[in-house]
Amino acid sequence: MEANLSSITCVADMNISGILDQCLIDLGLPEVFIQPAKQMSLSDNQGFLGLRPTTSLAENRAFIYRITVPPEYEAGMVHRIAETTDLKMGGRGCMFAKNVNINRGAPLAFDTEKLDRLCGRSIETPADDHVLACCTVPRGGADALARAVLDLGICVPIIFFGEGMGLRDKLGLMRITIPVEKEIIWFIAPRSDEELVEKTIIPRARLDIPGRGFLYKCYIRSPVVNLRIRQGKRVHAATMEQVIAALDDVQGSRDWRRLGSKPKESEGVEKKTVSFRGLFFIGDEKEVELFRITAMDNGARGATLNSVEKRSYSNTHDRAMESNSRQLCDIIASQAVEDKIKEAITQIGLFDSDKTCVFRTFDVEMPIITRHMDSK
Repeated sequence: MEANLSSITCVADMNISGILDQCLIDLGLPEVFIQPAKQMSLSDNQGFLGLRPTTSLAENRAFIYRITVPPEYEAGMVHRIAETTDLKMGGRGCMFAKNVNINRGAPLAFDTEKLDRLCGRSIETPADDHVLACCTVPRGGADALARAVLDLGICVPIIFFGEGMGLRDKLGLMRITIPVEKEIIWFIAPRSDEELVEKTIIPRARLDIPGRGFLYKCYIRSPVVNLRIRQGKRVHAATMEQVIAALDDVQGSRDWRRLGSKPKESEGVEKKTVSFRGLFFIGDEKEVELFRITAMDNGARGATLNSVEKRSYSNTHDRAMESNSRQLCDIIASQAVEDKIKEAITQIGLFDSDKTCVFRTFDVEMPIITRHMDSK
């Protein structure tokens, strides 16, 4: 069965995960996928006797909650989660939403009575005011990218781990030069700063070199953004995050945050963006491996695997928060390849009524770099 739904992603500091869990129980959500992550920030440290202060990279443990709901409940649910967890307080986390196409064997059973009462319905969809840039690099390469973006004050990076499959398997003995362990980094920034994010990431990650990683982006609705770029001793009545949030309300938008004029591309660089599709398949280990093999046979070039936890917050049979281990297979492909993959996995029965696997697809764009960008 295919449906058009809203995908809400909430990145929550581990200290508020219990509050968020209770909120989702109250909403009776039948299916949420959760995985560990970390939010990065800069920590200001005082030197000996207060001399020579230093700044280091700090990480705070968090969880990524992937929630799927009917579009009419998106605005109300985002508001309820943000209010319940006080998510807008600096450092607690962020939340964003985007439209997705869902294919699965049986539809999800939402408790619409609870959702109507606790969230309400809305036919209006906010504009996609932010960009989510997702960069996959060999393990160990994420910290340098996070530090570069934090130094510019663009956003708070989110990092989690995965395994690369596909391209590495086709290189024969050369595959030993490409590590299987990967780090995936999310950068959530206003659309006005998306070129600056790309210009910062691409040369430092050396994405023009085969096997070094790749970058894609999609446009999202992000009503809650983590603004706590720096950690340190509080010396004023209001934090910088509170000041920025207040200015957002006064200005009526986030456009004033733009760090500068439209950045110019480095000389000699030819860059363009090509439209692709993001294919996310979630299932048990056997289902994911069958999907991955089928996808590769039908034109997919590579895949990234992540371990996630499937959790039910439905109170059916008094089993709220029932959990199961799952895997998420992430593939970026053309529309033609997506159609072939969807047809193939339908034929092999992955969408049969007795299956619980989920196939999510959405629009993404990839910057194509034909020549090495100067990393100055």
